Amino acid sequence: MAPCLLVASPLLLDPNFLHTLVLVVEHDENGAMGIILNRPLPLTLKQICAESHLEFAGEEGNTAWRGGPVDPQRGIILVRGGLPSSDDLVLDFTDFVSFRKDLLESLLLDPKASYRLFLGYSGWGPGQLETEMEEGAWLKLPLDSRWVMRQDPKGLWQDAIEAAAKEREDL
Repeated sequence: MAPCLLVASPLLLDPNFLHTLVLVVEHDENGAMGIILNRPLPLTLKQICAESHLEFAGEEGNTAWRGGPVDPQRGIILVRGGLPSSDDLVLDFTDFVSFRKDLLESLLLDPKASYRLFLGYSGWGPGQLETEMEEGAWLKLPLDSRWVMRQDPKGLWQDAIEAAAKEREDL
């Protein structure tokens, strides 16, 4: 199933996932892992770097993003462009996900790099996501690179829910 997008159904009232769009990056018999694409945090990368003793050369207002409720101290990087390593999860021809600190450190120093730092992730145990989908909590969409790093996250859920409804009509 991965990579794909999951749109939270309007019926899903869990505050962790209310009106979210999740990028599923891993899914196998052990469960699934994803990152929420439309929850910017009120923390700039500059602030995070200062607290973590990392150098930062990017734009002043670049923020971190809330990837999900699980392990909020864990950083996950969504990268557009560049060359992934064998440890990274390739999504499509332009995007990949990485957990490598050395990659994050080099991206933080490159003002032209295109990436997002997510803190935490969304996780499901074996069979849990499938059950939630059968119950109607999530609508599945194919990966759409235009939405993965959309500059303005406002309206992303609404656009995704409309796309999911249209896709169901077309079936």
